[in-house]
Amino acid sequence: MTFNMDGAGFSMPLGASLYGPPPYEFRDAEQVSVCFTADAQGLAALIPPGLEVADNPAQCEIRVCNYHWSTFGPFHESYALIRVRDSDGTLYWYLPLIFTDNEAPLAAGREIWGYPKKLATMTWDWGRSSDRVPSNELLHFDVERPRGTTLFSVTFMPERQADPAERHGLPVVSHRYIPPSQAGRPPAADELIMVAHPKTLQRDASGAVKLWAGQGSISINTRSEIDPWYLLEPISVTGGYWQVSDFALPAGQIIR
Repeated sequence: MTFNMDGAGFSMPLGASLYGPPPYEFRDAEQVSVCFTADAQGLAALIPPGLEVADNPAQCEIRVCNYHWSTFGPFHESYALIRVRDSDGTLYWYLPLIFTDNEAPLAAGREIWGYPKKLATMTWDWGRSSDRVPSNELLHFDVERPRGTTLFSVTFMPERQADPAERHGLPVVSHRYIPPSQAGRPPAADELIMVAHPKTLQRDASGAVKLWAGQGSISINTRSEIDPWYLLEPISVTGGYWQVSDFALPAGQIIR
């Protein structure tokens, strides 16, 4: 029997693929977004050539996610977004930092779109008395890397039903960089990749969309040069949202 590329699968390892081709389906995707401003000069170190921070101070979001069901299985995720401008003036969200706790979405994210995913320990908790967070009105999300060292925490308290028009989406751009396999050669990949996909908000029993606004907060607990989330230290928090949605994550589009 000989090796057949046509039947070898979609991803590494060929013949025993870790994940299949996009689109990747997500159902009951629960997410909290905290909107804030941060120091544009410090964040410039995270932005690749061809893009620049669009605002001063920078407009940012940190999103924490509890994916109850997906093509990759259930997992948690946390990522940062910075509003940037392309050379032609087009606005995007740029994704410089992201954590997950599942092997398959880590590999797919890095290999397909260049999402700079790393593994971390994450806790999504509304405050059950059996856990270390006492019962209260707050969602509490911790990110530890390594386990026992909290890099940052996000909290959210819902206050009111939100109008979807309050949330203005932008395509997300990432930098797919794969270093050369041989010294002296150019990178195997060096691309800016844009992904734009709609999310369908779920509705509750009364027909209202599952989108709530409230008070969000971000606590940067550890200054780490290995995982420099401290560069996103908020100047001011401008909003917080909780939502539940369904969506499909497609392949990207190379813009540079």
